[in-house]
Amino acid sequence: MLKKVMEMTVVAFLVAGVVGVYFKVVGALPIAVTQTQKMSTFDVTGEGRVVVIPDEAVLQLGVAEQGRNLSAVQKAINTKMDQVAKSLKGMGVDDADIKTTSYNVHPDYQEQGLYRAQASVSVKIRDLDKVSEVLDLVGTLGLDNVSGPVFELSDELMEKTTREAREMAIEKAKNKAKELADLSGMKLGRIVNISEGSGGYPVPMYARDMAVSSTMEAKVETPVEAGSSEVAVDVTLSYETI
Repeated sequence: MLKKVMEMTVVAFLVAGVVGVYFKVVGALPIAVTQTQKMSTFDVTGEGRVVVIPDEAVLQLGVAEQGRNLSAVQKAINTKMDQVAKSLKGMGVDDADIKTTSYNVHPDYQEQGLYRAQASVSVKIRDLDKVSEVLDLVGTLGLDNVSGPVFELSDELMEKTTREAREMAIEKAKNKAKELADLSGMKLGRIVNISEGSGGYPVPMYARDMAVSSTMEAKVETPVEAGSSEVAVDVTLSYETI
């Protein structure tokens, strides 16, 4: 009996020695404790759409000149550009809303000795009642390559409309979640996540985009309709389930 106890003691010492050497060489054994929390969620989506009338318009106004004297062509195109700018400012258009988008003077490669010049101005009109008046410059100033208007929402109107669409989407999502939960007998807890999908960009429902040229008669009353745009926002709510 004593011999058996001594043998077990020796084995225990040997095992302890091997483990001690392993820890000394390899280091402490890594211990990782992973805690997981299982939570079921119920997701529901709501969509908000708001129709609004645009409050801004953008037009492209182009001028062109040609001739055999380069200096005279440049002077003529510059004079037309000045006339366009002065006319727009006279209508109450702010300097910051008038921008030269292109200016090009070059020889006509098909007709030797002939020079051509083109220039284009982008103008943002914040008073839509003046759009027709601006388009009438086609005849009075002999403009070329005029296009527009493209109706847009100002930053302020876009922000306000998007907020309204977002509130509508959230309300619809909440109502849908309550209705589905009642029908299915599911109990919902708090909202744990909210996400907004693509949206918030105005979609024109009707707008007239016109392209006109200097062949139009002077002082033609140009009819313009802004139409309307639709701003849409999608919102997804995630509820805890009880």
